[in-house]
Amino acid sequence: MPWLLDGNNLARGRDRESVRRAALAVARHERVRILVFFDGAPPQGAGEGEKLGSVEVRYVGHADSAILAFLRGSGRGWRVATDDRALGLAARAAGADVVPAASFWQKAATAPRADDAERVPARRIDEEMAYFADSAQRLPGGPARVARRRARPRRPRAVE
Repeated sequence: MPWLLDGNNLARGRDRESVRRAALAVARHERVRILVFFDGAPPQGAGEGEKLGSVEVRYVGHADSAILAFLRGSGRGWRVATDDRALGLAARAAGADVVPAASFWQKAATAPRADDAERVPARRIDEEMAYFADSAQRLPGGPARVARRRARPRRPRAVE
């Protein structure tokens, strides 16, 4: 089930980067789409949104309103992580599954990190984020058909 994150609520005064890194780890580990909404302006040099593989980050004026507008269009099948009670109630009414922020952080803590040499080849997170920011590396935005190759029947080998 894809995640929808109330970014500033999850950050709790920490930097937004910690939420972005956790979202990348969870998306990689669970192989799910994650959409993060942050209140306010994007960091310097970033646009109104970022697409990092299956993680999309959006910077909006009011994240709660943007989350609810998104859910009204496609609320079923999304898991919203927030501790905001009013947002949680409205998201449930829109058909989303709502979990506390601690549930997301627990998933992030158990997901292998990019710098975890035992599970994932050592790679700096900046390089990984640059890789997924490249439009050639993006995952499709929605479901897509995958062409199958049909295996050719094998011919029996002649025995000499």
